[in-house]
Amino acid sequence: MRKVTPGYLAAGLFFSLSLGWMNSAVAGSAYADAVLEALAGKGLLTEQEVHDIKLVARQAERAERAEQVAAAEPPIAQNPGMLAKAARSVEAAVKPKPGFPSYRVWGRLQPRLTYVPSDDGREGTSSLTMRRARFGLKGYMADKMPFRYQYEAANEIDGLANATNLLDAWVGFEHFRDQVGDIIVGQQFIPGYTRAPQLSASVERKFSEFLYPGAAGRSRGVSFRRGDMGRPESSSKGLFGNRLQYGVGIFNGPDLSLNNDNNEMLFAATLGWRPTGQSIWPDEYALKERGFNYGFNAAFATSHDTDTLDTKVQAADPHFNEVELDNDWYSLFADVEYGHWVGWAAWTQFVSDASDGQVIDTNGVASDTLNSKAWGFGGSRTFPISGNPDLQGWALALQYQSVDNEHPSRTRFFRNLTGRSLDEVNRGMNRGRAYHAMVTFILNPSTRIINEFTHFDGSHSSPDHDALVSQIQIDF
Repeated sequence: MRKVTPGYLAAGLFFSLSLGWMNSAVAGSAYADAVLEALAGKGLLTEQEVHDIKLVARQAERAERAEQVAAAEPPIAQNPGMLAKAARSVEAAVKPKPGFPSYRVWGRLQPRLTYVPSDDGREGTSSLTMRRARFGLKGYMADKMPFRYQYEAANEIDGLANATNLLDAWVGFEHFRDQVGDIIVGQQFIPGYTRAPQLSASVERKFSEFLYPGAAGRSRGVSFRRGDMGRPESSSKGLFGNRLQYGVGIFNGPDLSLNNDNNEMLFAATLGWRPTGQSIWPDEYALKERGFNYGFNAAFATSHDTDTLDTKVQAADPHFNEVELDNDWYSLFADVEYGHWVGWAAWTQFVSDASDGQVIDTNGVASDTLNSKAWGFGGSRTFPISGNPDLQGWALALQYQSVDNEHPSRTRFFRNLTGRSLDEVNRGMNRGRAYHAMVTFILNPSTRIINEFTHFDGSHSSPDHDALVSQIQIDF
């Protein structure tokens, strides 16, 4: 039996109405009612849908009759524009309204091949691992109440912070969006994650995030956000025509020092300015051409802690192995985009001041303060493929990054290797630079092949080396 769609029902209904109107208004109404009752009797329409269609049809008929009498226009059946308009009204009437909760399953798989040649007496490596294996739910649990859940199942390295981890678990409240912004409660990105998570990224695109507060930039707490620089938590519009965006939050773990041994709170705030009033494009490698757009962000976070995962401490009193720490984190970010070009620059600093003792840095030197910094800049260009420019293409990207790390727990920057042998660990660095060249093939909106060559320029304790990484990114 052929399926009857709302479009066919609408066209048939209004054709019937037009015939009835040409005979008489009363006869037309009776004829249309009979058609509707017959459709309902066959189970093609519910009683509520019949009621809604009748209501819309009567309104459309009265409006059309008045216009035809005044302008002596032909009947509705001879007016294709009015017929299409009426058909759309009927389709809207019978279209089911979304209920709650409404959600969809989503995820990202990212297998990766890593190759590092042997050099300076160190063994090379060639391995296939899972960079990401993320699964989640997102949607609305009620009107104006979004939620997001994301679980990372990848296990590249045993004990890695994001190896087996619940990344996102929050619920939002959009009821006060026009007053203070969206309210987000649960595990989320800390305000100050100033670059929206991209749909595509290099293997180690943003080294400055190693210094971000929390674990992978996330923590548990409550935040108020205005403007969509805080996606995915908020997609609201900022003040002054979306030019001023902000976020503030209170969190209780993990804090700036990764753990939360004394239950002190973390306070975070961020402020963004976009002179064009346009939000940053969510995908760095978007194929569609964009207009000129740019913006700036600044962020700050602070927390108080004691003996932590981030520091090796030396207490002043040998009977107590506890050193109080005042942790502060600062970040600046800028982006610009035009046409198929995107550029960015980021700087971040993490400072831990000790009292009643000293802290020991990555060189094993004791001092009153640990001061770690990272910064970088880069750009990319997308090339759509003719014939299917909105769905397929390729992209080139270059990036430079530098780091000077003193926090012992955040060691081995610029290490994209997958093993833990001494040769591989020694290729990591706490001080040095990295030069990236990337080629990305966009096969379709859900599948990309990302290839990256990186030259690591290390300090005397971390000799130079190269790495080649290729990975397939599949979204669903």
